[in-house]
Amino acid sequence: MVWDHELNERKRAILKSIIDDYIESAQPVGSRTIARKHELGLGSATIRNEMADLEELGYITQPHTSAGRIPSDKGYRFYVENLMQEHKLAQEEINRIRKAMDERIEEINKLFRKASVIISRITGYTSVVLSPQLSRKRIKAVQLIKIDDRSILVVVAAAGGIVRHKLIHHNHVIDDAQLAKLNRAASMILEGQTTDRLTVPLAVELQREINMPAEIILEILDSVDECIGKIETTDVYLEGITNILNYPEFRDLLKAREVLEILNEEEIITDLVKSSARRHQFDFRIGSENQIDEMKDLSIITTAYGREGKDAGAIGVIGPTRMAYSKVVSSIKYIRELLNKEMIRLFGDDP
Repeated sequence: MVWDHELNERKRAILKSIIDDYIESAQPVGSRTIARKHELGLGSATIRNEMADLEELGYITQPHTSAGRIPSDKGYRFYVENLMQEHKLAQEEINRIRKAMDERIEEINKLFRKASVIISRITGYTSVVLSPQLSRKRIKAVQLIKIDDRSILVVVAAAGGIVRHKLIHHNHVIDDAQLAKLNRAASMILEGQTTDRLTVPLAVELQREINMPAEIILEILDSVDECIGKIETTDVYLEGITNILNYPEFRDLLKAREVLEILNEEEIITDLVKSSARRHQFDFRIGSENQIDEMKDLSIITTAYGREGKDAGAIGVIGPTRMAYSKVVSSIKYIRELLNKEMIRLFGDDP
């Protein structure tokens, strides 16, 4: 940004000290604290003068007279782009993440939920995982289960251990022999197809294989198609929504209630993170950069995950603007790496 050149090395060091201390303590930071705690080689009077300049430039603010300073949204933005140092995860944190991810999961949606849980626990904030839009997945199995003489449960399993089902009711009595024949034909014709290949010719081919009314065949194919539609739907997994209550910024009950209500709006959260689903660099939206008023005291960090550009989803964290940005980025990077490996294992060479 243009204002990158507003700050010399001294001002940058002081701004970094203020932000690091405020993230840790949630208390306004004064010049004496910086002089005592950080080895900048500067006296309190010099630091006060530099802080006055930083405040005038809009990087820090003074919450009330005689108090220390706190970062502004502009200050946080400069921090994440220019001052933030890479956080090295502690071995204990790495072990916790690996242990949690080591359990083999054979259904992709359970994997996304688990990743969301782990991120929330490691960071202490609200986590969000947006599943990829899983188009063109290969159908692994189609099973038709007789519930009664006029009801059939259609079950579709796709790559990645994804299973969806639909109950259909019909006006024709189907005996066990007919159902077995129908299952054999459905398996022969539908299994191995990609989810974008279920067309009218397949319906004709299925009807030709078995002597059953076209109405039932079309209803079954419509149900398979509906199951596939559910497979291709983007889902959002949110964990740790109430974690926001652990931070002093949200002790005000009205503010906390507004934030909790907006975090429970899955459609809004989905829209917020969806733009990151194609970008593997990290996207930061800090405080007032969020267009929704109830999120002006929050920061959102998101990035994409996926198999070498395929099946891209988004992963991220929502927390107070006084967020441990460096730790969050390192945690998401590591979990994203493990998540990508699990997706390769589950999907293999499937398109």
